[in-house]
Amino acid sequence: MRLRARATVVIPLAATVALACLGSLAGCSSAARVPGEHPLPTAVTGTPTPVPSAFSSAVPERSAALPTDVSPTTPPVRITVAGLPIDQPVRPEGVDGTGAMSLPADPATAGWWRFGPGPTSTAGSTVIAAHVDAVGYGIGPFAHLVDVPAGTVVTVTDADGTATHYAVTSVDLVQKTGVPWASVFDQDGPRRLVLVTCGGTFDQATHHYGSNLVVTATPL
Repeated sequence: MRLRARATVVIPLAATVALACLGSLAGCSSAARVPGEHPLPTAVTGTPTPVPSAFSSAVPERSAALPTDVSPTTPPVRITVAGLPIDQPVRPEGVDGTGAMSLPADPATAGWWRFGPGPTSTAGSTVIAAHVDAVGYGIGPFAHLVDVPAGTVVTVTDADGTATHYAVTSVDLVQKTGVPWASVFDQDGPRRLVLVTCGGTFDQATHHYGSNLVVTATPL
């Protein structure tokens, strides 16, 4: 259920590899809620859909080597969101055997893109992503991001115990083909946190979400 980066799009190398997975996040089940409009989707209350056995063919595959000039940073190990049942471990993630960003199989654990900035980096986006749900595990905490209001405090704690606090500035449900991945994985712009999971209409035939839920927060 992962989309591949278009070869014609100019994206930083690290982002090119990362978005291969975040384009769809395999293991997600059905949800069809635009933030703030309807009750929680069936993904939060129903039975997870089987993990698809093939990637989406909507975007052609592009191969890319991993970056070699990533600055060292202390990895985040936990994320909490005030007012929501999101308090879960985070582990560094790289690239799987298909060239996509890997994610923990269990939706209760989030993945941090380790080839990008961390919470204490001086610039760029710290990207943390997780499945909405997965067979054998059930619904994950990130399913509740659809409810997060602007101003909500998100706390990311790194491996040395430093807690970085952010305030949510935007919650966007974006069709997978329209997600601005170059911005999501920005490594040079202002510091921010970007959380990504699945969302939107679920296609029962392909077992793919139509959209990604992208939550952006800025440091306090």
